[in-house]
Amino acid sequence: MLSLVYVSTMARPVTDEELAEILVIAREKNLQLGITGILAHQGSNCLGIIEGDDDVVRERFAGIRQDPRHINVREVAVDHISARAFPEWSMAFQSADPLIKDIPGFLDLFTDHPDPVPGGGNTSRAKALLEWFRKHPLAPLTDQGVGDAIEPRLQIISAAIMVLHDVGVERADMDQIADTAGISVDALRQHFPTRQSLLTATVDRWSSTLSRPLLPIAEQYGAVAYLHALIVAYSEEPALMRLLASTLAASSDPANEGADYYRTLYLRFRQTIRTALEHDIRTGREPNTMEPARATEQLLALYDGLRVQSLLVPGFDIIEAFDRAASRMRRGWSEDYRRTDLFEIPLDRTREHTARPDLFGSQ
Repeated sequence: MLSLVYVSTMARPVTDEELAEILVIAREKNLQLGITGILAHQGSNCLGIIEGDDDVVRERFAGIRQDPRHINVREVAVDHISARAFPEWSMAFQSADPLIKDIPGFLDLFTDHPDPVPGGGNTSRAKALLEWFRKHPLAPLTDQGVGDAIEPRLQIISAAIMVLHDVGVERADMDQIADTAGISVDALRQHFPTRQSLLTATVDRWSSTLSRPLLPIAEQYGAVAYLHALIVAYSEEPALMRLLASTLAASSDPANEGADYYRTLYLRFRQTIRTALEHDIRTGREPNTMEPARATEQLLALYDGLRVQSLLVPGFDIIEAFDRAASRMRRGWSEDYRRTDLFEIPLDRTREHTARPDLFGSQ
């Protein structure tokens, strides 16, 4: 297998819609090809790390070079590997962030001239950068401004994400997170007095970092396409899915300090899906026989249920399961709703049963 590090410059500023499309297409393509890696982005500078079978990686890189959105595409490091550094991610994404300036060698890769010989300055910097991502693959970056007073909180949250990824939400404690962040527990508690307050902030940052870049997909391609993109992204972050699952009990407990926030977060997401479905009807993407409120209930029952199953059922293909069920659901939306007494459903596979194929094909 090969691990290839490349840099490029965007030919022009990329809109949020284009960035969302790049991420979705890259993840879908990489899933099909068996490629994993990371895409980092700051301003017009992009850095990619792709890994997989030799010929597939070379072919994928050739396609990137032909992409008109990129100029000055350069390979800065390539290594034969026996194991992947990022086996879980078809394309993890690190967006623009003031924190990215602290990654050793990131900006130097774009200001130096290409290496005249293998093993030159850029190659060594690229390998150092690769090593940084291996050690900090889950540190979420955001395009929001960060002041000196806020940055320590972000570093603590990044440490919390790494600990949650390693040991899970049940075993993660303040001592481990403080140690990973390189600070004392007392210093950590100055920013997050309780474990729950830290978990709440971590849920907010981690989930929004993953979902925010994909939001334009809802308007461009529809609510179902947006949920599909989220399913793909979340399937590569099982630690985050376990963390979100743990918030269900907290959300229903009025005494839990994170309950109101978790409920607000979910209701906001629910409204996003409903708004997207209403837009789908206006644009003709979905039929006007579909009632957005009911369709939102159905889609989220599918989306949430499949995410729980993926945590409990070994080998569960959540992407394929979502696509199959959503496809059938959308066909049902084109039919008028007809209430059916479920106790009248025939239990044998008789002609009567096959003569009523639309029994569940409605809202």
